[in-house]
Amino acid sequence: MRSISKKASDGSLSGEQLTEATAERVFGWKSVHKYQGKLLGKKQDKAGHWRKTKVPDYSGDLQVAYAIDERMKDLGRWDRYIKELSRITKSKNLPPDWATPEQRCQAALKVNGGYLRLIRSTKDR
Repeated sequence: MRSISKKASDGSLSGEQLTEATAERVFGWKSVHKYQGKLLGKKQDKAGHWRKTKVPDYSGDLQVAYAIDERMKDLGRWDRYIKELSRITKSKNLPPDWATPEQRCQAALKVNGGYLRLIRSTKDR
């Protein structure tokens, strides 16, 4: 988590750092690092084995960011997540449905409180 501690000038994570933090703190990835210009990490497969793979761009791709919504539902934190997402988007005069991938990542990280616990969803079991 070396680069997660580095923050943007406004005090929030941005870009790759936001993707890295989301992968680790929300989805339970470990050993996330940059290698030859790509973010790589380990995540558990359905059998529980840790597999090395490319980290999806949670903070830059809207299609991938929708996985955050599903993960929050799986973790039972949907209500808190939607409330935080509404608070973030309200400051930009947007409805929560129009939230950017960055805003979705920020809300998920805020709801998870930065915990590094690996929480497997019921789908993974």
